[in-house]
Amino acid sequence: MFKRITTTLISFLLLTASAHAGGKIGASLAYGNADSSGTITEGSTETAKSGDDNAPLVQFFAEAQVEDSPFSIGIAFMPLSEIADADGTVTDATIKITKHFTLYGKLEGEFPLGGTIFAKAGISRGDLKVDSLTTTSGDGLIDNVDTLTGHTVGLGYERDISGDTFVRAEVNYSTYDDVTGTSNNLAGNDTAKTFKADLDLTMFMISFGKKF
Repeated sequence: MFKRITTTLISFLLLTASAHAGGKIGASLAYGNADSSGTITEGSTETAKSGDDNAPLVQFFAEAQVEDSPFSIGIAFMPLSEIADADGTVTDATIKITKHFTLYGKLEGEFPLGGTIFAKAGISRGDLKVDSLTTTSGDGLIDNVDTLTGHTVGLGYERDISGDTFVRAEVNYSTYDDVTGTSNNLAGNDTAKTFKADLDLTMFMISFGKKF
C-alpha cells in the first residue's frame, strides 16, 4: 500500500514540476546521529542496551508547491546508508537503512533578512537491516530485515543562489516504531537471542537544488 502511494506521489510531483512553476528537485548531504535503546533477550535473561553513532548520509528530494499558497508536498529518498557500526570483543555489528522514503508537507514564509524559513512534517518508511557477524567465540549470527516506520519533523532555511538554483540548510528529527530480530542459532548456540530496539535519527543537512 505504501509503495503504491509513493509511486503515485512521485508521478504527481514530476507532472506538477514539469507543468507549473513551484516544483523543486535537489540532493542533500547530511550528518546523521542515530540514537537507539532496547533489549537483548537470551532465554530468560534480558539485558538493556543503549547508544548512539554518527554517519554521513545522502538524500534526494522532489517537491511541488500548492498553487497560490505557501504549502508544498514532497518526497525524500535515502538510498542504502550505514547508520551505526559497533566493534565489540565478541561480535561486530552494523545497522543499515535501505529504501527509505519520507512523504511530507512543508510550510514556508519569508525571512526578514532574505530567503525563506520553513517547517515540515511527514511519515517515513524503510527497511532496517541488522548484521551481527559470528566470531570464534561461537556467538550466533543475526541477519535480520525489519520494516522501519515513523514520523519526521524538520526546520530549515532556504536561499536562492542564482537564477533557478537554491541552497537549503535544515535539521530533521525522525522517531521510529520498535524493530525486532532473532538470531539464527549458528555455531552451536543452544539459546536463541532476540532483540527489540527503538531508534531515533537526527540529520543536519545542506541541500542544493533547482526550481522549475
